[in-house]
Amino acid sequence: MAGMKNKGTLYPLIGVDFGSHTIKAVAVSGKADNFQIVSLAEVPTPKNSIKDSKIVDIDKVVQSTRTLLKHVHAKSKYIATSVSGSSVISKIIQTDLGLSDADLGEEIRTESEQLFPFSLEEVSLDYEVLGTNLSDTTKQDVLVCGTRNELVECRVVIFDMLGMSTKVCDVASHAIARAVKAMYPTYRDKASSQVTAIVDIGANDMTFAVLYQGEIIHQRIQSFGCEVLNTMIANNSGEGAESVERSKIEGTLPDSSKAIVTTFSNDVVMHIKRNIQQFTSSSSHRQVNNIVLTGGAFLLKDIGENVKKSFNSYKVEIPDMFKSNPQFKTEFNQTGCKYMTALGLALRSFEPCPI
Repeated sequence: MAGMKNKGTLYPLIGVDFGSHTIKAVAVSGKADNFQIVSLAEVPTPKNSIKDSKIVDIDKVVQSTRTLLKHVHAKSKYIATSVSGSSVISKIIQTDLGLSDADLGEEIRTESEQLFPFSLEEVSLDYEVLGTNLSDTTKQDVLVCGTRNELVECRVVIFDMLGMSTKVCDVASHAIARAVKAMYPTYRDKASSQVTAIVDIGANDMTFAVLYQGEIIHQRIQSFGCEVLNTMIANNSGEGAESVERSKIEGTLPDSSKAIVTTFSNDVVMHIKRNIQQFTSSSSHRQVNNIVLTGGAFLLKDIGENVKKSFNSYKVEIPDMFKSNPQFKTEFNQTGCKYMTALGLALRSFEPCPI
């Protein structure tokens, strides 16, 4: 998995995010600290073709991705994409300081045998050294991420069939964090003591990740997303799920749905509180200072406002990736929060790729 920082070559990458509800793409230009969005696009994901990040109907996804790329105004043939959901295992382990690359690689393989419930021959594995451990200065923290080979390979096959070249397959939470750091440079400060929670809620999953000194030090993925809200509204109104989604995006939900949105919004707050509590009780960090909200759920302003109200002692932000590119704003998508994963993938254009 080419998802971490390695020496290599710079490529102009199109970031493609395979979601269970839509497939999104972003292309950028410029520099890491001064980027511009060149293009973005979104197409519906064929029904039942992607489940828990697994692409179960490649032919249908190929057709949709072909349509997506036709709408991306970028000449690059290079792709950065990602895996997410329960298919990804991510953990920080401790190793001795000063190990050679060979010894570090061997120790990580040994540790990884305990992490994955299948043979390492079936795993795409990568790691990144985060720095000296806070509690034991003779140790270093190493982030290890991996997923089944087949999940990476099917994405490569899709782009091969479209005449594109996949240069990066990242972990979605790391792509989101990259986008957040690009928009809030203080969050990549290696000397900062600030702890930032990133909450991304899509159609089916909620990703809770913690950013500290520019690195993801904790992540948890839960089966909780906007489909829960859509189902609740559909059951109440008698409308179909697609009609509900359209009404939600266009801000035309009936008044009878307001109580349901409030209930879902309170559930979002509850999930965030539980995740913060779980993180602070199981790590050396006893508090979180900031919360960043991303994902399609926060297209509904009421949800973001409720989170801000409930966490008024925190700095709560919803990134506006369109701030320097207002031409992409629409009445129903003011911030681009649902494109953050694709943006983070596109930003790999400014980091060397090992392949």
